[in-house]
Amino acid sequence: MQYSAAQLAFGAISIAFFPAAWVLVHFMMVHKEWCFADFCVESMGSRRVPVRNTLVVYYCFLGFSALVALAAKSSAVVKRVVGLKIHPRYTVTVGEVAWFSMALLLSLIIVPAMIWNPYWNMWVSMLKSMSSGKMNMGAGMQMQSWPWIRIVYETMTLTTGDSLALLLGLVILPVSKNTFLGTFLDLPYTSTVRMHMWLGYAIFWMTVVHLLVCMFAKALDTTPLYELFFTVPADTPWGNLKYIYLMGMIAFFFLGFVTFTSLSYFRRKHYNFFYVTHFLVLIVVVFAYLHASMDIFYMIPGLCMYAVDGFIRLYSLQSKETVESVIFEESGYITVTVATKQGASARPGQFMRVNVPSVSTFEFHPWSIVKSTPDSVSFVFQRSFQDKEWSSLVADKLKADSNLAVHLQGPFGKEIDVAADNSLNSVVFYVAGTGIAASVAAIKQVMERNAAASGPPTKIYLFWSSRKSGMQTLSWFQNSINDTKHVTVELFQTCDDEVPSADHVMSHRPNLKQLLNKYISPLVSESGVVSCGVFVCGPETFVRDALESASAFQNSRKEVKLTVEVESYDL
Repeated sequence: MQYSAAQLAFGAISIAFFPAAWVLVHFMMVHKEWCFADFCVESMGSRRVPVRNTLVVYYCFLGFSALVALAAKSSAVVKRVVGLKIHPRYTVTVGEVAWFSMALLLSLIIVPAMIWNPYWNMWVSMLKSMSSGKMNMGAGMQMQSWPWIRIVYETMTLTTGDSLALLLGLVILPVSKNTFLGTFLDLPYTSTVRMHMWLGYAIFWMTVVHLLVCMFAKALDTTPLYELFFTVPADTPWGNLKYIYLMGMIAFFFLGFVTFTSLSYFRRKHYNFFYVTHFLVLIVVVFAYLHASMDIFYMIPGLCMYAVDGFIRLYSLQSKETVESVIFEESGYITVTVATKQGASARPGQFMRVNVPSVSTFEFHPWSIVKSTPDSVSFVFQRSFQDKEWSSLVADKLKADSNLAVHLQGPFGKEIDVAADNSLNSVVFYVAGTGIAASVAAIKQVMERNAAASGPPTKIYLFWSSRKSGMQTLSWFQNSINDTKHVTVELFQTCDDEVPSADHVMSHRPNLKQLLNKYISPLVSESGVVSCGVFVCGPETFVRDALESASAFQNSRKEVKLTVEVESYDL
């Protein structure tokens, strides 16, 4: 894959952020004047060495993750292992589960184990000083009655806080789309989104644990909890650990709200609401830092990459592209072609982020590329079920102005591997709804390779399911792949409208196992062993059924080697 000079430059900058962040944190820890939080780790000499050690482990974990990703990119064996599905009906892979499990192991066990003794010894030393009268921690703690349980709670408060800081550093890394690392490491878009979601939920529940442990510890004090956690200290200077609890509660409130609006219901039914409220995470970051300075120690590389991402987004708003043509298809799909040179390097399966300033100034949405040329790029989308959602508003704007101004970013994402693999003697595209978009470009790629090849051509099969009627009338379908001499096509219209008379249009839901038996099994008698690539794209339930069917088919036909690639657009 060829990379542009801009991609290479941003890649180098992104990689440089990691060693630079490491140096910056070490510098901050010896310069308390750089700390603006109420609780500055920099002022506690007993915490410097443990925190530095955990930073070493954190960066080693990131380096190991990058090496595994590069190995999967260059080795088919490694790629196949990390891409194995944990269950025939689910898209979750072995690599995703393994990485997330290691992230939890690192943050919940390894880091606390590394720092428990130093923190425990710190509290024991403070207890001894108080017992001897050398230190006054305030009346009402009843240290003679509750010394060891108080130490346990206080130590757990610090260790859970450090665990949260590390998780915060991990969760922000998959967010940036323009930093080149995802593309360079060939990370699947769905995997990065899934890791971001899982880490986000882990952070919320770990924050709950952190809050409860802290409350258990402070319940031994004479100050009422509501006063400690929900009131502004009177006549108290900043930096004396009096605002730390209030700052933490504010961060927790916004984190809880963002977590709630990130649930599947809001992402699917009210995407704009989810999108806007997700920016409240920036408030979480600010108050988490004001709560305790080390909360940003692990986040610095991700924050820097997100800043670069934001700069690129703002820069892209300065150059407008123009919609070249719009086709409101009979089926309800909308085909948009934009005059631009940005899509010249696009590969099948990639997408671009599209902004329509007349609808929303800063809101970008991913659109899969149907076709790209040196001078234009085409997309297909459909209206949302909600009239006020972004895609519906864009459709209305396109009706009023077919030469709408847009901003583009990308292309992003990975290439469809089964389309690029010339060792396969057959490729199946099993897609639903707008999942057809990526398949069109991939089918054209395989057709062009067949035309240039001297040997037997790769057989191409397209099985497309849609709730829209008139699927076969789509302009790009007619012009690109509706050629039964080169592509075997079966369309499945699942709406209640009358199905037109056509040999390849069905009025029921597809079954991948039946289709594979119908078309792929006969190939065994022709060539003995069949290597077949299957690309599946659609809603999660559609994908799960397809994976189960593919697994059942593979178990029944050992002479067929299936390579299944999945893209679920429900995440």
